[in-house]
Amino acid sequence: MSTRASPGRAVFGACLAAQALITYGIATAARSGCAPSTVVLGLAASFVPYAGALVAARSFDDERALRRFALAAPFLLGGAFVLAPPVLSDDLYRYLWEGRLWLEGFNPYRFAPEDPALAHLRDDIWAHINNKPLATIYPPLSQLLFVAAAWLGGNASTVKLLALLAHGASVAVVARSCERPDAALALGLNPLLLSEGALNGHLDLLTGTALWIAAWALTRERFLPAAWATSVAVGLKVVGVVILPLFIRRPKILVATAFCASLLVAPLVLGRGPFEPASGAGQFAVRWQGNGSVFALVDWLSRHLVSDELAGIVSRVVVAGLMLTLALHIVRRRVAPLPAARTLLWAVLLLSPQVHPWYLAWLVPLEVAAGGSAGLLWSATVLCAYAPLDGWLAEGRWEMPLGLQIFEYLTVFLALAMDPRRPSLRGAGAAP
Repeated sequence: MSTRASPGRAVFGACLAAQALITYGIATAARSGCAPSTVVLGLAASFVPYAGALVAARSFDDERALRRFALAAPFLLGGAFVLAPPVLSDDLYRYLWEGRLWLEGFNPYRFAPEDPALAHLRDDIWAHINNKPLATIYPPLSQLLFVAAAWLGGNASTVKLLALLAHGASVAVVARSCERPDAALALGLNPLLLSEGALNGHLDLLTGTALWIAAWALTRERFLPAAWATSVAVGLKVVGVVILPLFIRRPKILVATAFCASLLVAPLVLGRGPFEPASGAGQFAVRWQGNGSVFALVDWLSRHLVSDELAGIVSRVVVAGLMLTLALHIVRRRVAPLPAARTLLWAVLLLSPQVHPWYLAWLVPLEVAAGGSAGLLWSATVLCAYAPLDGWLAEGRWEMPLGLQIFEYLTVFLALAMDPRRPSLRGAGAAP
């Protein structure tokens, strides 16, 4: 070990110890029944040693050791969260409920949790479900994971353990496929991903990893793996369709991938008519809104130009048009797959009516692979979205402070402007 490297390694070790101390403190506080805001503040604090560890890791000359440590990081830190209650989200209870429905012979695309036909199945898990009048919004591959969780134990820890394993698998994929030695570490230690997976039971990092694999495979003109990865992403979360424009110059592959994607999305549309009140997919498409940035501005303008009844639809049409325009521009410019996929994901999140913190898991694998810092900063500031949670639990009132929302996105846009590795469409490359 060189003398020059020793201080950096000492700082690295100190930062890891500090992040571990905060993480285990958060888990202990959660088990003791603390307020959600306490957990959020702890997560925000853990981003300080996280950033220090990433900077200090640059002094390492043993890339293999760094990658091995990255593989262990999710389990060393995230393991603390598995037995803690899911303080920040109740989504995993719906996962368990829907997995149980399949095992009991019921279709969650057709039966909402409050359906009288399911009254005999109501239990403590059912009591924790949010939006009981709505059927599921999750595609078939996510449903398979829910069935696995229900079959393997059917409790919160089962889902959280699956999410932790997914985190570890995602780090392994990035460590193997990405040339940047610090990318896997940035993914494995990220406090938001640790909490959204092992604490809250969200499986969205699998979607982000599938999107990374698809873009990586397209870069190497490995079209069959790219098509499979895109289909998996769609089967987990509909956002996976964002990759489809990158197949445009391979029509046969595009048609086959789009066909698979259509089959995976079909249950969401055919299970219940999109305009039925109990349609989860339909309600999500036209009603869900909160913690948005560009969409919030478009919606504000729409409400001043048209009636409140039409503003939501007009806003969604406008942002869909913006997204389509961007995709066409990427295709015409023949932007290389990796920067194109990253740009499209940034656009999806910035134009979305709703940005839950766990949605950042879609972006972070591509962000760390590109060496970008703006997305990692967003993974910290997106914690602002949890600000109303204390009030919601105490009074059933969800009010997002406008000042925090402005702070979150002002910080993100400034970080994008200052990031030397920010997403760009200028670096055109040969499209596949």
